[in-house]
Formats: sequence, C-alpha cells, structure tokens
Amino acid sequence: MVNLIHIIIICIAIVLSLFIGMFALFRPHSYKKNYFLVMQCMVIIYLVGYLLELTSTNAEEAYVAVKVLYIGAYFVATFVFFFSADYCNIRIHPVFVKAPMLLLSLASVLIMWTTKYHKLVYLDYFLETGPPQRLGFTPGPFYSIIHTYPTICMIITLAMLLYQIKKWKKKYRRQLIILFLCLIIPFAMEGIYYLTVVTGISSNQFFLTPYSMAIMSFCLYLGVIRFNIFEIISVATATAMDHIREGFILVDYDNDYLSNNPAAAKMMPGISKLLKGESIITTIGWPAELTNMESGSVEFYITSENPRCYRASISPIYAPDQVPIAKIILFSDITDNVNLMKELENAAYIDALTGLYNRKHFTELATVDIERAVRLNQSIYSVMLDLDFFKNVNDTFGHAAGDVVLKATAGIIRQTIRAYDLLGRYGGEEFVLLLTALEATEAHKLMERIRENMENSIICYESDEIKITCSIGLAKFTETDTLETAVKKADEALYAAKNGGRNQVRIYGTF
Repeated sequence: MVNLIHIIIICIAIVLSLFIGMFALFRPHSYKKNYFLVMQCMVIIYLVGYLLELTSTNAEEAYVAVKVLYIGAYFVATFVFFFSADYCNIRIHPVFVKAPMLLLSLASVLIMWTTKYHKLVYLDYFLETGPPQRLGFTPGPFYSIIHTYPTICMIITLAMLLYQIKKWKKKYRRQLIILFLCLIIPFAMEGIYYLTVVTGISSNQFFLTPYSMAIMSFCLYLGVIRFNIFEIISVATATAMDHIREGFILVDYDNDYLSNNPAAAKMMPGISKLLKGESIITTIGWPAELTNMESGSVEFYITSENPRCYRASISPIYAPDQVPIAKIILFSDITDNVNLMKELENAAYIDALTGLYNRKHFTELATVDIERAVRLNQSIYSVMLDLDFFKNVNDTFGHAAGDVVLKATAGIIRQTIRAYDLLGRYGGEEFVLLLTALEATEAHKLMERIRENMENSIICYESDEIKITCSIGLAKFTETDTLETAVKKADEALYAAKNGGRNQVRIYGTF
C-alpha cells in the first residue's frame, strides 16, 4: 500500500513537471528559460528513475533504475545553479565555472554507472521490499565523495537566493521565495536520507523524497503558472536579442528596474548599482526626458568627460489579456551621426578655415539683423576689412602660413568686437561685419581697435614671426540702403583706405 502511494505521488510529480516544462517551452524564447528547461528535464529523469526503482522486480532492475535516477540527480544541481544565477542576473564564466561544473556532474554519473565493476560507490546492492520498495546498498568509499559536489552546489545556490531575497525589493521577493522553497524542501529531505545511510539508521521512516518532490513540483507550478516568474523576463529577453547592439533596460510599469544588458550598463554605468525593484529614475545621470514617457522615442545627452548623444525608444509589454506589465527601453548611441550632421551643417554655413560664417550665411543673418535694427530704430554699420599685402605672406612663407594668418585674423577680430556683432569671411583675405546700436564715433573707435590689434600682433608660423596690417572700410546704413548696397559702400571705403596708404580706417562719404 505504501509503495502504491509513493508510485501515485511520483506519477503526479512527473505530470506536473512535464506540464511546467511544456508551459515554459512555449513561452517567448529566453536564454534564462533554456536553463530552466534543462533543469526540468533532469528533474523528470530523476523522477522516472525513482518510479522505475519503485516498480522494479529484482535488484538488477532496481540498480538500472538508480543509475537513471543519478543522471538527473547529479545534473539537476548544476542546472539549478545556472538557472538561479541567471535569474538573479549574476553572470558566471562559461570556461572557468560552467565547464568544470558540467564535467564534475558527468564524472559523477560515469562513476555511478560503472560502480558495478569497481565498487567505488556501492560495495554491494540488493532489493529492499520496503515499504517502500527500493534499492538497498552498502556505501563504498566514493559514496560520500560524489555526493559532496551536488550538496555544495545546492548550498551555494540556496545561499545565493537568500542573499538576493534580502537585496531585491519587496514586490519581487515572492518569486525568489518560491524558487527557494522549491529547492530547500527536496534538499532537506535528501539530506536526512543521506544521514541515515552514512549512520546506518533504518531510513524507511525517514524516506520522504516522494513527498518532497511532489511539494517541489507544486511550488514550481505555482511559480510558473500563478506568479508568472518567466512572463516579463522571457518576453524582454527575446526582444533584447533582436536588438543586441543596443542598450537594453527592462522596467516594470511603475518604472522599477528589472534587468539590463551589458551595452546599457556601458552607456549608463549607474544602472549596474540598481537593485531589482528599485526605481530606475534614481539612477545617477538618468535623463529627465524619460521620466514620464510611456512610449515613443527621444534624444538626449549624457554629460561627462566625453559627452555622448543617445536616442531612447520606449515600448510597452503587454500580458496576454492586454494588461501592460513592463516597458522596454532601448538606447542607441547616435553621437557619431549627430557630429556628422553638425559637420554637414557647418559645411553649409561656416567657413572651414576660420570658423566664421561664410558669405552666404552671413548674408542670411545680416538681413534678419537689419530688419530688427530698423524696427527698433537702431543705427547700422557695414564694415569691410582686408589684409594688407597678404599675397606677400603667401609668396614668402607659403600658403600654409597664409592660412595661419587668416585664422589668427579671425580670432583677433572676434575678440575685439561685441558678442552680438555679426562677423563673416567674405572671400580670400576679406572679412565683413555688421554692427548695430552704435554711434558713429563708437563704430569708428571699434574699427580702430581692430586695426591696432592687428598691427600690434605677432603671428607665429613654425620658426617665423609674421606681422601684418589691415585696411578697413566703414559705411552707415541709410533708409534707402539694402544689405547689398551697404556692403558696396563699405567696400568703396575699403578701397579708399588702401589707396590712402593702407593700415587705416576710412568712413564712406568722408573721402
């Protein structure tokens, strides 16, 4: 009767494990789920082996059943650890940790399967008719040794879950508690059975493995079906795999952190310090643009020693009943694209050599400034500046030196004029300015300061020191003027300055 009850309980546990495995199998793809499926396969192998042991008719059949059982027993501890670590977002090294653990499991199985020949695990074995019916044996010298690895593995896994239960925010602890109960119950029962074997105490009354396996399967059933311990993680991981080059962050619908990929941690290092269930908004450097966003995309800068520009896209995740359960935030580093666009814009508006507005863009901006000054009844002056004997610089020192002189001239002018005065490169060694809200004497004094600063400046090129002067033409804007006629007047004043001996300022209408 006891044996029949055990058989029924094990069959129920197998059915539950199969159902849980099939349910998880058809969830959206996730590498975390893969560890869970392998773990479930090992549990099912263990249960099938135990069922065969209960239904065996002689010692040899029971021994074969136990060998099957131990395939599941030795590998389940390894994959429980893999799954639990991944579930807690703890990365374990594939070569230095995973590979040795798998090899230890395989070695334990091989020793068990060949014990009939070397008697390292069982010195002898026989069929115990029970209740319940199972394989009896005398432990060999390796019996305790090969049980040490799965025991240590389970202890580490349980300790890791306990630590994470303490760290995770309250709303997500329930999932870890369920996983902890699923592991602690059969582990404790197997520990009790192991002690009866090594101490020689009759273990019939302490053989609670069938009950513990049934309870474990029921708890796991609740975790997977009732509390959806894979629901968010599996959907999010599937989406992240589709965007592997982008930064990926998963939050629940209250903006509480769930997980992220390495690319996101590299883009926003503060994420790696978050605990599961902690508000993502508390992350150091979290962009304000994302605080109240539910969906869509936005661009933002993260300022640091090396400022970067990112585009963030937010997509909600829905449960089968269309209830929103989480959000995926994908980050793309668009700094290079933004810089390229700025370079293209600069190429259209900025003189590449001097960094000043080019002639076309100066004209566009000057037209707007003139309209505003006329509306405010402000005075307007146009200015043309030309470097004296610039050809001699190119002929004597070379065109590279000429470029240095042009850049230095742009800097001198920019440092002398007011911040809101308009300055552009008109062409060659000619520069054009538009001044507003200045009296005639102030405008003339400003141009004289530019001329003096140019005259007193020494421009260094390699081992040479270059001195150069400039001629300036100044013209007042009248009611009948346009920008074109105003610049033409300034140009005439400039030629008057050159014809008058250069290195001087001439005002249109005074010559």
